[in-house]
Amino acid sequence: MQLYKTFTTDKALGGVTVSWQASQTDASRARSAAKAGNCKAESQTVNVPTAKGPLIEWLNENVKS
Repeated sequence: MQLYKTFTTDKALGGVTVSWQASQTDASRARSAAKAGNCKAESQTVNVPTAKGPLIEWLNENVKS
């Protein structure tokens, strides 16, 4: 399964915000909204496994509590 992780950087403050989208269309909308707000945005494709074993491994490596 592919998800999209968008990094939005505030040009004035330099802070970075991360958001997740479920489709390329949603990722494009997130980038457009960021650019309209005078921010820089970049999306990255993330492949998430769907089988139980690999999914649990991926979650343990990538999700922080």
